[in-house]
Amino acid sequence: MITSQRLKQTSTALFATISLLSVTAMPSLINTPDARVLAQSSDEQQATRIYQRVNPAVVTIKIGNGHGSGFIVSKDGYIITNAHVVAGAPSVVTVEFFDGKQVPADVIGFAKGGLDLAVLKIARPQKLTTVALGQPNSFKVGARVYAIGTPLDEDFHNTFTQGNISRLDPKKGMIQHTASINHGNSGGPLFNSEGQVIGVNTSGILGDVEDEQGNRSGFFAPGTNINFAISLNRIQAFLKAVRQNNLSPRSTLPKEQAPLPPQEIALDGQEITGNLGEGKNRLEDGRYADIYIFQGKAGEKVTLQMKSKELNPFLVLLQVKESDSDKNSVKLAENDDQAPGNFNAQIVTTLPDDGVYMVLATTSLPQESGNYTFRAIANR
Repeated sequence: MITSQRLKQTSTALFATISLLSVTAMPSLINTPDARVLAQSSDEQQATRIYQRVNPAVVTIKIGNGHGSGFIVSKDGYIITNAHVVAGAPSVVTVEFFDGKQVPADVIGFAKGGLDLAVLKIARPQKLTTVALGQPNSFKVGARVYAIGTPLDEDFHNTFTQGNISRLDPKKGMIQHTASINHGNSGGPLFNSEGQVIGVNTSGILGDVEDEQGNRSGFFAPGTNINFAISLNRIQAFLKAVRQNNLSPRSTLPKEQAPLPPQEIALDGQEITGNLGEGKNRLEDGRYADIYIFQGKAGEKVTLQMKSKELNPFLVLLQVKESDSDKNSVKLAENDDQAPGNFNAQIVTTLPDDGVYMVLATTSLPQESGNYTFRAIANR
């Protein structure tokens, strides 16, 4: 049974930063070693050329104790970033270039309609490097993509990663990809193999834990290999609004609501009916989520099942780790599709330790909503 104190400590642990591992393309299995080396060298040279060309146009945006990323789109100093990076920030923020140079920039405005984009302008632009935008509908699933930004800490400014496009959602204007990003990459660019911007990366905190004194200590769950970027067509529409001065003076993102506490469950196989949609916990990429917690034992084999005919289920299992000085979470397993053609989610795993475990019941894509059923079973 989970004690009331422990439940209190985990009741605000609603989300964990989804840290996404990059996937590097494996060279073709060509017979001769020289050919393999040439193929690998060609990929590396392309990545290096792209980084050297576009890196000066990517900036770190500093807001008090926090930061995000952005990129320069015009010689007169306009910078695109995520709305959530500068929402609530002062009207003037600090922009840092790749070489450490810092300049002030005005927060000009925000996208209307709840789109997570904002525009800044450097007060006195001088010899700026800018990015180029790609062509609409020119990128496909499987295409190589590159991300530059400042993940986690400002010491990691202008970190370069690469991956592939894994899904496109034109209706929602989102690109799902595997280039490794993290909290702090928000607002940074996603490039195609020509070094052109095709998306704006969005990432954020999925939750935190409260200690006995009420202080919050963040934690994250690395390794989902799923990330989202706002796609090119939305960026182009926003830039048109910028030129027409058709902006909102403040963020139009949905207001944050008080997080819903996790539901304590037993591993008895009882079917739980849930619903994801407005009023539920919401990730910064737009996905809704319910949180379940249970007490587990070392060596216990558990099966978690999430089924729905109205949305595409996605499950993440986290172990809540506690020490005298820290609380964090470790991702143990995650599942999107149970099997080819079966879009329900299922996790079957053996628990490593006695303690509290957390289940994130969410969706594969942002803004999916609908009913689902969830079961947790222990094979004792």
